[in-house]
Amino acid sequence: MQNNNILMTQSEAANYLHTTVGTLNTWRHYGKDKIPFIRWGNRIRYRKEDLDAWIQSHVIDPANHNI
Repeated sequence: MQNNNILMTQSEAANYLHTTVGTLNTWRHYGKDKIPFIRWGNRIRYRKEDLDAWIQSHVIDPANHNI
């Protein structure tokens, strides 16, 4: 059984999304893309299940996509 309720550091989340920590910081600061995060004191954590849901929400079906 796979545990999707894993807390990731900013670096781990950035690697998982194939982006940078700076990009995650910018998205969080400006509210872009609305990736849920957890503020734990002065630390930021991301749940793997939230990242997976965010990825899924950005899937585009080419049959229904107008270019």
